[in-house]
Amino acid sequence: MGGDAGPEVAVAAARALRDRADITLVGDEAAIRAELPRALGPISIVHASDQVADSDSFSDVLRRRPDTSMRRALALHAQGQVDAVVSAGDTAALMALSRMLLSMIPGIERPAICKAIQGKRGPFWMLDLGANLDCSPELLIQFAGMGMTLACHAGGIARPRVALLNVGTEKNKGPAVLHEAAVSLEHDPQYEYVGYIEGSALFDGCADVVVCDGFAGNIALKSMEGAAGMAGHMMRDWLGSLSALQKAGLFLSRSRLVSLRWDLNPQKYNGASFVGLAGVVVKSHGGADSQGFACAIEEAIAEVFARIPQRLTHQFSP
Repeated sequence: MGGDAGPEVAVAAARALRDRADITLVGDEAAIRAELPRALGPISIVHASDQVADSDSFSDVLRRRPDTSMRRALALHAQGQVDAVVSAGDTAALMALSRMLLSMIPGIERPAICKAIQGKRGPFWMLDLGANLDCSPELLIQFAGMGMTLACHAGGIARPRVALLNVGTEKNKGPAVLHEAAVSLEHDPQYEYVGYIEGSALFDGCADVVVCDGFAGNIALKSMEGAAGMAGHMMRDWLGSLSALQKAGLFLSRSRLVSLRWDLNPQKYNGASFVGLAGVVVKSHGGADSQGFACAIEEAIAEVFARIPQRLTHQFSP
């Protein structure tokens, strides 16, 4: 029931992926039925009479709202009735309920928001993207381990290269917390640590995992989304300014232009993982369309098949 468009987007995405997964739609059954007039493939509905709003307080969400769609979906996951949860609802509420109902993987201090972002030579995984605004060196090192697991087992990279996001590549640049984390990563053989990385080099392919605190990570992510939106806007303006003859010439490259438009569409990269929880939870952007929400479901499916929570449990077990 989360997201700007309500259940319409989630239902359309579920219908598109009904051959890829057994999907349970959690929310107001009447509203869902209006978008899903008849059962199509392995899609079921669990009714929830309430939903989380952006204006709701944490105390209400956690203590006095037992029948929100978000809480009921996470409870299904905690009870083993589903393998993953995808939600476009409020990020803070989803994180708080996830921590309460699913618990943390032993040995991991806090969960991080992680996302695979397309670069020049393939994707890189970046975390944290907003869950932890203030991080210790130890927490950043945990993020590095979690990002490596995702890049290796969900991304197929045998030995992921890890970098710390910083204001420069020189060793003396940046805050002390990064210096301490860098020393530990540099001397630990389980990490392929490649040093600091600047924001301008994120897409160059020099790192597979980029680690940062949630403050820097969220600003970087929102800047990327804004830049992608601006690129799409400029492309539409340019196409609109062409003459009929120029447009006719471009028609010969129509398939390539359609592909480029999809590559520049932020919906293609929708879906951020709450990694470190004893379960798979993927946050969809609130403004995602059905294609974007389907991408978030695909991310959840990939993490389930890659057994990410189980691998992290083995990796961080005391």
